[in-house]
Amino acid sequence: MKRSKFATETVVFLSGSSGIYIDGLLSFCYGHGKEHCILPYALTAEQGKNNMSTSAKKNIYILSDATGQSGLHILRAALVQFKHARTKIMVFHDVDTKAGLKKLLDQSKSDKALIAFTFVKKEMRDITTQYCKKNDIFHLDILGPLINTLSSYLKLEPLETPSLLRKVDERYFKRIDAIEYTLGHDDGRGSERLKEADIVLVGLSRTSKTPTSFFLAQEGYKVANVPIVPGIALPEELFTIDQHKVICLNIDPEVLQKIRRVRQKNSNLKPSYSDLRKVFAEVEYVRELAKKHQSWKVLDTTNKSIEETSWEIIHHVFGDDHEEYS
Repeated sequence: MKRSKFATETVVFLSGSSGIYIDGLLSFCYGHGKEHCILPYALTAEQGKNNMSTSAKKNIYILSDATGQSGLHILRAALVQFKHARTKIMVFHDVDTKAGLKKLLDQSKSDKALIAFTFVKKEMRDITTQYCKKNDIFHLDILGPLINTLSSYLKLEPLETPSLLRKVDERYFKRIDAIEYTLGHDDGRGSERLKEADIVLVGLSRTSKTPTSFFLAQEGYKVANVPIVPGIALPEELFTIDQHKVICLNIDPEVLQKIRRVRQKNSNLKPSYSDLRKVFAEVEYVRELAKKHQSWKVLDTTNKSIEETSWEIIHHVFGDDHEEYS
């Protein structure tokens, strides 16, 4: 099995005593078995144990009565602060019985693992905390303190119902609609329906228009992206919509050249595609275009993550008010 030379983290998704081992960096994994896990390298649980038996990685267990995704995202956000950390994260989802929990706690004790848990039920949190304290196990209650604080502040009792965050409801269908719209309006397609977009991205090739569009779509926003190509007119519809929702992505020309060179290696693009003088001219063209359309918001994507760019866009178009869950 191949291993990425950059991989310092192994993520394991398990349900009960079975599951799959994922070697390398995690993408997305939802569902309850390997048939639902669209990742490059998957082994059976037994194969994974054999493969990892010689590793010096620290074990981290994430226990959840839902998907475990919230705990995983928080753990990974913290782990990136530790440059040389080598960890094996195991996510146990749908843990909803005391017997199942006890079995996992015993297993984590044997593996000398840190336990992070996202139980919405207080009883399950209490059992886990008491076990960890009794057995001197490093542990982290991710949701408990926040739920308790919100309960005191809101003067309401929590529902203690798992998976509410990902239930199929109006927000879910809104997100599906947004993804379908964004798929149909990538790279200049469907310009006649730009008025329906919540956000319209414009920019040169390789300025992260498409990945940013799909990240925003996952957040429930309908996004169209329109490529800027010097010498080719932009669609007339672009200038008839609310200009406040037009976001112009630009980038440092030298960085753009490097990105284009990588793409050139895997395609039949002309040599001029990554020619530095041509790239400089294109970036300058976008700057001049943005000056003519000062209602557009110009964002520099140089060395920015897709997430950072996306939240800047949301802040500009919609402000700071997010009324979800109200």
